[in-house]
Amino acid sequence: HAFERIEEKRNRTIEGTGLGMNITQSLLEMMGSKLVVSSVYGEGSTFSFHVSQGIVRDEPIGSFEESFRNAAVHAKKYTEKFLAPDAKVLVVDDTAMNLTVFVSLLKLTKMHIDTAESGDKCLELSKETRYDLIFLDHRMPHKDGVETLHELRADESNPNLKTPVICLTANALSGARQIYIDAGFDDYLTKPIDPDKLEETIVKYLPPDLLMKVKVEEKPEPENSGSLIPDFVKEIHELDVEKAIKGAGSEQLFMDMLKIYAETVFENAENIEKLWNDKNIREFSIKVHALKSTTRAIGGAEIGEAAQKLETAGDNNDTEFIEQHIDEFLAAVRHLGEKLSGLVENNEVSDEDLPEMSMEELQNCYSEMKGHLDAFEFDDVEEIIGRIKAHAVPDAEKERCNKLKKALDDFDFEAMMSILE
Repeated sequence: HAFERIEEKRNRTIEGTGLGMNITQSLLEMMGSKLVVSSVYGEGSTFSFHVSQGIVRDEPIGSFEESFRNAAVHAKKYTEKFLAPDAKVLVVDDTAMNLTVFVSLLKLTKMHIDTAESGDKCLELSKETRYDLIFLDHRMPHKDGVETLHELRADESNPNLKTPVICLTANALSGARQIYIDAGFDDYLTKPIDPDKLEETIVKYLPPDLLMKVKVEEKPEPENSGSLIPDFVKEIHELDVEKAIKGAGSEQLFMDMLKIYAETVFENAENIEKLWNDKNIREFSIKVHALKSTTRAIGGAEIGEAAQKLETAGDNNDTEFIEQHIDEFLAAVRHLGEKLSGLVENNEVSDEDLPEMSMEELQNCYSEMKGHLDAFEFDDVEEIIGRIKAHAVPDAEKERCNKLKKALDDFDFEAMMSILE
C-alpha cells in the first residue's frame, strides 16, 4: 500500500516515506513491467523487476567501467569561487576527520574557521566570538546539535543569538529541510559534504560585504605526477580506494582523512566497546554512527554497512542483535587499524640523520610563517613546517616545533600564532 509504514515506533529512525517505491511502480507499469518483492520479516527485502530492452544496434558499446574511470580522472575539480578573509565561521562535529574535510575544503577561501568537537565547546566559543555563520552537527554524544542550538538561542546575552546556524546531517530524507527548520536551524547540509553545495550555502547566508568573488581559472594537471597513495594502502582489500578518492575530491585529502582514521581507530573501537559493556546504548549508537561515517568516507563499505546495522539496532534497543555481532565488528575495525598503522607517525621532531638548521634559519622560518598566517596562506605554512621537519633543529626549539606541528595537524592556526609569539 502506497505511503503506509508499519511499526512507526520501532522504525522511527528509518528514512523515507515510500515515495521512491511508488514512483518506481508507476514507471515500471508504463514499461509493461512490475515490481516484485521477496521479504523476510526482521532480515530484509529484495526488490526486483524485468524490462524488455529493444536493440538499436548490434555492435558493442564499449566498456562502461573504463568510460567511468576516464570520466572520474578527468572530472572537473572543485575550485573556490570566492574569498572571505574577514568572515568568521564555526564548525562543530564530534569527529576529527569531518572537521579536517570541512577546513580543507575552505582553506583557500581565507575564512577564519574555528572548530569544536562537542556541543559544550560550541557554546563556550559562541560566547567568546561573534561568528558570521555556524555549522552544527546534528548527532553528537552528550549534547546533540538540536539541544546545543536551543541552549544557544535561549541565551539572550550570546553574541550569536541571530547568527545563521546550518545543520550538518547524514539524514538525506524527504522533507529534511523543514524538519531542521522546525527545530530552529536556518538550513541543512548532508554529509559527506558536497563542495558546491557548501559554497552555495555560504554565499546564501554570509553578509554580501564579506564575500569577494574571484575569477576561476582551470589549472592544468601536472604531467606524470606520481600517486600520493602508498602501495600498501592500495592493497588493503577492505578499502575501495578509488571510490574514496573520488568522494574526497583529491588524493591529498583522502590521505589526510586516512591518517586521522588510523590515528583514532583503536581509541574509537575501545570507546564503543566500553559503552556497550556499560550498556549505555544511546552513546553507543552515536559513536557507532560516527565510525560508520568515517569508515565509509575512506572506502570501507563493508565495515560501514556492519556499523549501520549496529547503529539501527542501538536506536531500536535491540541488544540481542548487538550481542551477536559486536565482537566480530570490533575485530574487523581493529584489523583494519592494524593494516593502516604504517600511516601513524610520531609528532616528535627527530634529529636522526637529518641536516642541521641554525637558529638564524629557524627564526627566518618563524617570520615567514607569521606572515603567511596573517595572510591566511595556509598552504605556505604547511610547506614551511615540512621544511623544518626535514632538519635537526636546535635543542632549545624542539618543543616549540613539536607544538607547531601538532597545531597544524589540528588546523588550529590561532594556536600556531600564539606559539610563534
